[in-house]
Amino acid sequence: MDPEMQRIKLGKPVSPEPRSVSMSSDHSMERPITFRNEDSDPSCTETGNVACYFCKMEKTALNNYMVHVHQLHAVAPLQRTRQVEITENQELRLCQQHHRTLILFFKSNQTLACNLSSEQKHRGHDINFLKTEHGSTQEMKRAVTEHKGKTEDFCTGEFQEMGSQGWLNTLRRKHKANLRRKFEYLFEEVAKPGKHTLLSDGFTHVKVSQGISAEVNYGHEISQLETIFKSPKSQIQSIRYNDIFKPLEKETKPIRTVLTKGIAGIGKTFSVQRFIVDWASQNENQDFDLIFLLPFIELNLIKAEISLLGLLQCFYPEIKSYDNILICCKILFIFDGLDESRFALNFETNQRLSDVKKEASVDVLLTNLIQGNFNVYAFIWITSRPATAGLIPLEHISRVTEVQGFEDQQKEEFIRKKCKEKVIAEKIISHIQKLRSLYIMCYVPVICRIVVSVLEHTLKENNEDNMKSLTDLYTNFLVVALTAKKDKKNQVEHILRSNQEVLMKLGKLAFENLEKSNMVFYDKDLTEYGIDLNNSSLSSGLCKEIFKQKSVLFQEKVYCFLHLTVQEYFAALYVFGSFQNSNINLLKKTFWIFFNFGTTSLFSLNEAALQRATLSRNGHLDLFVQFLLGMGTKNNQNILKGFLSNTEDHSNDIHKTAGYIKKLIRESLSCEKYRNLFHCLSELKEDSLMDEFNVTLVKGKLRGQTLTPSQCSALTYYSLLSENVIDDFDMSQYATSEECIQRLLPVANISKTLRMENFTLTQKCCDNLASALQSQHSNLRKLCLRDNTMGHSEVKLLCAALRSPHCKLETLRMSWSGLTDRCCEDLASVLQSQYSSLRELDLPHNDLNDFGVKLLSAALCHQNCKLETLSMKDCGLTKRCSIYLNSALLSQHFNLRHLNLSYNNLWDSGVKLLSAALMDPKCKLESLRVSWCVLTDRCCIYLASALQSQHSCLRELDLSFNNLGDSGVKLLSTALKNHNCKLHTLWMHKCGLTKRCCKYLSSALQSQHCSLRQLNLSYNKLVDTGVKLLSSALMDPRCKLQSLGMEKCELTERCCEDLASVLMSQKSNLRWVYLCGNNLGESGMKLLSIAQRSHYNKV
Repeated sequence: MDPEMQRIKLGKPVSPEPRSVSMSSDHSMERPITFRNEDSDPSCTETGNVACYFCKMEKTALNNYMVHVHQLHAVAPLQRTRQVEITENQELRLCQQHHRTLILFFKSNQTLACNLSSEQKHRGHDINFLKTEHGSTQEMKRAVTEHKGKTEDFCTGEFQEMGSQGWLNTLRRKHKANLRRKFEYLFEEVAKPGKHTLLSDGFTHVKVSQGISAEVNYGHEISQLETIFKSPKSQIQSIRYNDIFKPLEKETKPIRTVLTKGIAGIGKTFSVQRFIVDWASQNENQDFDLIFLLPFIELNLIKAEISLLGLLQCFYPEIKSYDNILICCKILFIFDGLDESRFALNFETNQRLSDVKKEASVDVLLTNLIQGNFNVYAFIWITSRPATAGLIPLEHISRVTEVQGFEDQQKEEFIRKKCKEKVIAEKIISHIQKLRSLYIMCYVPVICRIVVSVLEHTLKENNEDNMKSLTDLYTNFLVVALTAKKDKKNQVEHILRSNQEVLMKLGKLAFENLEKSNMVFYDKDLTEYGIDLNNSSLSSGLCKEIFKQKSVLFQEKVYCFLHLTVQEYFAALYVFGSFQNSNINLLKKTFWIFFNFGTTSLFSLNEAALQRATLSRNGHLDLFVQFLLGMGTKNNQNILKGFLSNTEDHSNDIHKTAGYIKKLIRESLSCEKYRNLFHCLSELKEDSLMDEFNVTLVKGKLRGQTLTPSQCSALTYYSLLSENVIDDFDMSQYATSEECIQRLLPVANISKTLRMENFTLTQKCCDNLASALQSQHSNLRKLCLRDNTMGHSEVKLLCAALRSPHCKLETLRMSWSGLTDRCCEDLASVLQSQYSSLRELDLPHNDLNDFGVKLLSAALCHQNCKLETLSMKDCGLTKRCSIYLNSALLSQHFNLRHLNLSYNNLWDSGVKLLSAALMDPKCKLESLRVSWCVLTDRCCIYLASALQSQHSCLRELDLSFNNLGDSGVKLLSTALKNHNCKLHTLWMHKCGLTKRCCKYLSSALQSQHCSLRQLNLSYNKLVDTGVKLLSSALMDPRCKLQSLGMEKCELTERCCEDLASVLMSQKSNLRWVYLCGNNLGESGMKLLSIAQRSHYNKV
């Protein structure tokens, strides 16, 4: 070990070998040298101590100290200094913006700053080093000035002028200028000759949300838009693309690695480019010294081993003269397009590296940089499509964000910005709003640009009737791309014929690579398919519009189609062109090695395509099939005249294809497959079949009318395609089987309330329901599973979903679901989860017993528990459960407001325990229901004491179907007159009461302190005399009662006179009175009817 290293103070004895070397932390990143004055740390008594900001974060990373020691001993006066631990007091001497030491003093404005601030804000100012008591900094300054205005540059080992701008500022300025030149213009799909759009002018901000995990979706990416655009705005935590590395208010850890996911064309690369341009223009994120964009599409070209430094110098030649740049700067590495990567990225087995100058494969360099193994102060930003986001282990990711495309306002703003003529722009907006599927797809910026480019041309020519399907749109896009820069719009057929060979070559490239899920092509790939972009007609025409060159590195070009959907369209164009022009069924030849003899029908081609698409696990052929089916329609054949040698009437084949699709819909397929099949029907424009589903759907919505599985698929399709979120979806009205449930489950994501009642939910159903609950785009807030037979395994699946950070369910109702105390363990884990949003849990009529309550009570005390309402009605509980609940009620973390324990044998002793808790200031319970709990008048003693407590929050009390008697009511009435009593609602159905209790209640109601608003005395023998006593109280101005229940109280017409007086009283506040089941007689009803017409009546 270097002798100098032995002098470093690490805060503990240094062993011969380091016991802990950080190789995966984001703290293994270089920080600038910071200087400490003696008075900043009382524990430091020696002159010339130098504190390193990095060292306080990672004390044991000895490899990083080596870098600091090398720098410290580059200047002679610093050779006597030594590393010490930074203290909390010294945080005050750090620049809050750049986290660097305040070592410079500016005479002009009397402020302190770090060296980076001097470069950015104080150019030309008179600068002094800070003074210290021991004069060490003066000595350092003299050592520096001895070099006659030059200082050693630790990055190159050379001497450079020590001006206010410095070597780093010079490099940064040159680097920023290069980045601005590279990214300041937008790529235009159908650009006008000689015109380019600035990124700042054409870029409309897309919605970026913060997430935690990347969910797997097995359908085509475009199908995900149908749920994304309905995601509740309140649950999406939006974040500016320029703020993705800034911790949120409650976040304490630094954001080192950000993974941004999003479907193809949604705006990931544009967000990256705008981020870079904003940084290069000095507008945002100036704390990064350098930003390096390294697209995977270009990294794939590097086959030989190379060092990290060498890799950067290949992409950015301006840094070639700075060999040690990586150890002195705060650097952001941006890796764009993880889905285009051809690297294995094996984080477990790849060689570990820390030397930025050591050569290795690009794969190894990437994994080590992401893990934080290199001796670099690095931040990482990775973009990816959802399907490949899982290639980066979550432990290496600090934040996950998702680009969700345009919002409605942004979409319209983009259209108006893109389209110069206001009238045409408004027509475009109106047109896409009529076609719901097209409107949804326009949330993708690239597709929106295609739509605007096409509609801008077609609407000017009044050809909007040719734009009724997705295939219509892309066929018109092809025509616009071919004719946009030519004044030959009347010669479309001729242009298509002259470009037929080129279109077929591009289509073959698209088709054969679509099956391989390959979207990136190189020169050798183009040569293999006979595509020569050096041909002047190709390079200046079609290929420049739909087949773009993405970069040039090592003299090799990289290409891709404008968007994945464009590749899928060209693949379909090639297959349909081969069929129509040469009578070849490429699908059978390609997929089943089967050669056709004789005439091939369009139906056989469509059938083969549909079969292949239904077998695809990830839905990568879904849009290909839609395009292929749409090309056989009359409208698309007419547009493609010239490319097609002839047009034919395929109406019979289209009708047969529609029948085959209907047959597939009846089969057991995934929800994504059903959805794609309905999209296929739309492309065929088979209105009769669509109308058939529409009619059955309307009939099925009638209560009691159930649907077949295929009709359930139709309901799902239309629901997902509609604009509105469903407030309350009752699945039990439609589903008749497990298959129906499976097909209707996707509707859960766009419903606020889902009712799945009176089913036998299997494990498969619960698994799919759990997936819906965990979807980050789910709108579901309330789930009702009443009267389902569920086992422990099914409950376990649901509870795992409820613990997901994406699950936002607030209400769960599971009455009559066959739950046992064993299920309470899983439910308790949900309540204790930091991600749980559950506010209401309804568990009536389940065999939970006291042990289940014990488990739930422990969860109610947890600091993460947010539950406010708990119902355990008829759950086999005894007075013993009150012990556990009493403990929970007294917890400082207890948030429960409503508790229902009705139909359990609590007895008076159980209520005694609960009442004791109600008097504690920590108890927040506002509603208690204990009907049918075997209670007597004795329990009223405890409840009365609780009601009179100043700490009681009880507002609602249900004591129905207990033998309280008049003596019990007397005790409660006394409590109602106490000024501390806050009770608003009191139920005492069938409590063995007589007219005598009305005397006590009447006295309470007339008290100025009584807050009672609702009183229910039904099923008690109050008789007419009791009503007379209550009526006198109801006419008292101090009485606040608004609702009175007296059903089946043995009342006669004699009481009606007293009640009529109440109704006509100006002082009465009564709004509701319930008198069912009493023998009031015709005369009594007449009296009440007359009273109801009174001017003062409020009932």
